[in-house]
Amino acid sequence: MFGSVGKLICAMAVCLVLAASGGAANAAAKGGKARLSANQFVTLMPFNIPMMPVKEEKRQFTLVVALELEDEDERDYVRSRLPVIRSKTYDMLFRLIAYRRQEPLIPSTALIKAKMMDITTQAVGPHKVASIIVQQVYHGRTP
Repeated sequence: MFGSVGKLICAMAVCLVLAASGGAANAAAKGGKARLSANQFVTLMPFNIPMMPVKEEKRQFTLVVALELEDEDERDYVRSRLPVIRSKTYDMLFRLIAYRRQEPLIPSTALIKAKMMDITTQAVGPHKVASIIVQQVYHGRTP
């Protein structure tokens, strides 16, 4: 069915596929930069905190974060603790932001991340969450 050239091309293609898959496996085994697993992150629903109005304009603060897990096998446990994390984070954000009239109206992102990391560590225990990743943060008019 194939001529000798066709067989040669097929054999080369198979060798290339095997070499490429072996190279990816070797890179992962050597600790090379591989693609991150989606199971390593838990994205929380957005936090929306009302802010003091400016004149007649209603405003809100919105924060979207993800938890980077140290071990993706802990994903189910961390997800089971999300109601506690959300509740305590809302309390913290509300105290920091809702009635604030002085500048800056929003505390620094680093402060928010540090306080969220404390809350998360208390809720799930140490060595479960590696970091808090801020995906989106903004404040402005209420839609």
